[in-house]
Amino acid sequence: MRHSTSIGKLPRRLFLSCASTYRSFARRFTRQRERVTHQLSNAEYHLSLAELERLIAAAPCPRDRLLIQLLVETGMRRSEVAALMASDVDFVRNLIVIRGSKGNKTRLVPVRRELALALDALTPDRENTLFRSRTGQALGARQINRIVAQAGVRADVRSPNPKYASVTCHLLRHSFARHWKRASGSIETLSKILGHASVKTTWDLYGTESLTDVQHNYETTLGILFKSRQPVTTDATDMRSTKGGRHVQHDS
Repeated sequence: MRHSTSIGKLPRRLFLSCASTYRSFARRFTRQRERVTHQLSNAEYHLSLAELERLIAAAPCPRDRLLIQLLVETGMRRSEVAALMASDVDFVRNLIVIRGSKGNKTRLVPVRRELALALDALTPDRENTLFRSRTGQALGARQINRIVAQAGVRADVRSPNPKYASVTCHLLRHSFARHWKRASGSIETLSKILGHASVKTTWDLYGTESLTDVQHNYETTLGILFKSRQPVTTDATDMRSTKGGRHVQHDS
């Protein structure tokens, strides 16, 4: 009898285990889908090249200027910039080694020679982090956020994304990707530079037009469609007055 009871409970335990596994999977899938949707919507926004130049020029010191320039020209994540060691800058081959990135991967990112030499000269200590505070401590993600946001205030550059009041590091990443695509740069190369797990991720984020592109194409297309249409005028002879709740046209 005990044996029968034990066997009878087995399917129930198995069912509960499967149900728990399913709920756990569903929660992870929902969170992942929300993150992807969030990324897709944010990727529609970017700064113009003129705004990026103003942002770099508004930095109050060489360290902050180089930090923002690095974000603008490579699309690196703030966490990657914070963890960057001086020895990770290869000014001979003009490369930056990014270690322990998202997914715990290491990748190489090209950099312009002028920027590589400037980064190499930022600190003589090759065994320390590249960007440090006045006390010699490594800059954290929040400090990097503050540097970028304050530069935006000084340059009078605002985020086009209504979700954020100030310029963010990830907005610079999106701006790098958008301008790369607009210049007909390789999507596969962009994927490797940004450190995406697959080219599909890059296509999903940046393969479509940005909000700026949509607005520009809309205005251009409507300009062609309605080129011959005369603008609406308010000629006094065509005006109507309202009397007793009815529109009455003046006699000519």
